[in-house]
Amino acid sequence: MAGPFLGLNMSSLALKNYQRAMTTIGNNIANVNTRGYSRQTVEFSPLPQLQFYSGTWKSIGQGSLISSVNRVRADYLEASQNNASSQFGKYDTASTHLQRIEGIYGEPSDSGINQALDRFFNSWSGLGSNPGDTAAKTEVRLSGQVLTDRVRNRYQDLTLLGNTQTAQVTSTIDQINGLANRIASLNAQITATVGTDGSANDLMDQRDLAVSDLSSLVNVNRQIFPDGSYAIYAAGHTLVQGASVRPFPSTFDAATGTVTDGTNTFSVKGGALAGHLAGLNETNVQKANLDQLANQLRTQVNTLHAAGTNGAGDTGVLFFNDVLVPPQTGAGNFALSSDVQGDLSKVMTGLTGDASDGSIAQQLGEMRDTAQVTLGGKSFKSYFSDIIGKLTSDTNFQVNAAATEAGVLDQIEQQQQAVSGVSLDDEMANLVKMQRSYQAAARAMTIFDQMSEELINLIR
Repeated sequence: MAGPFLGLNMSSLALKNYQRAMTTIGNNIANVNTRGYSRQTVEFSPLPQLQFYSGTWKSIGQGSLISSVNRVRADYLEASQNNASSQFGKYDTASTHLQRIEGIYGEPSDSGINQALDRFFNSWSGLGSNPGDTAAKTEVRLSGQVLTDRVRNRYQDLTLLGNTQTAQVTSTIDQINGLANRIASLNAQITATVGTDGSANDLMDQRDLAVSDLSSLVNVNRQIFPDGSYAIYAAGHTLVQGASVRPFPSTFDAATGTVTDGTNTFSVKGGALAGHLAGLNETNVQKANLDQLANQLRTQVNTLHAAGTNGAGDTGVLFFNDVLVPPQTGAGNFALSSDVQGDLSKVMTGLTGDASDGSIAQQLGEMRDTAQVTLGGKSFKSYFSDIIGKLTSDTNFQVNAAATEAGVLDQIEQQQQAVSGVSLDDEMANLVKMQRSYQAAARAMTIFDQMSEELINLIR
């Protein structure tokens, strides 16, 4: 039956419960600025009622206990946040790379390739009008030197950028594997804690934060198992299974945006890794574009120039350096030929060698607007302008997409904070509520204590 000391026991339990509840609230307040921390709440449950007989069977409550300390999470918001983080990571990283490529070209400007092409063909037109002018020949050689320097330097800058991008891809894969190991370790700790009916709230927060960080690097999917562990799939690759890790493949193909483990190929569709691969691919595309431009300039200019003859009877002179057997060497070593560099008289103006013959120079000047089959039917100027135009368009798309995803991510994070974040106002209100409850329980305990003392005195 209900004993005379039941009230003391209930009050004592209440004091302990409210004290622990206030401790939990204090922990929330202490972690208000802790990244990844989820607000925790205390769940109270009534103790089983005590049966006693008083004429008939009746029951009376025995107080309450803390049944659980829960972290407040919204799984659907977490999944949305990870997806938005992955998309933002991809577009933001890709836009950074494309902006760097734009910076290397520096177009339009007086120090760009476009201006150098204009100057180069203008100099030939000027020489064609006055083939015997030494100053005009000097300008042709100088403009050729400027053009080759700019093409070659841009190519070298792109090569250095590509090396950096390759290192960033490798570094990102290392980060992915590092986070995978952390998630697997936390999986093991969580399952061990949950298996002994312990609370793993802080460990779960750390794991969810690691998954969030991982989603910014690569597109991920998460599967939750009954024992509390996660399986993580990165770009379709099984990265984490419980406490086990399968390293993310390190062999990649920037052109297709994929990685492979030698047997399977996985498409990277999100995160910074996708952005790095897209940036590296764009760098390679731009290098190929410059190779094409340099090789076609070599072929077309050299073909006409080699047909010319100077006053000394020299013929077959190349204007740009070239190899005797294709394939040509592209933009990497694009330069004037040693003949033209060493002797201004080797700049050919016509077919006859006569000082007034400017036929070759005139044809080279007109080449500015001549459609080139190997450049898709475009002239040198329009080909390079299209390269810059497409790069600018792609960069703007990536920048705008990153801004859009940043807005989406910010909105989701605000919604998640509204659910899982710590509000100091709410916590202080709950703290006052628990404080008042503690004071009431203490007062009740004092009354029950007095009643018990009176009962003991009566027995004496």
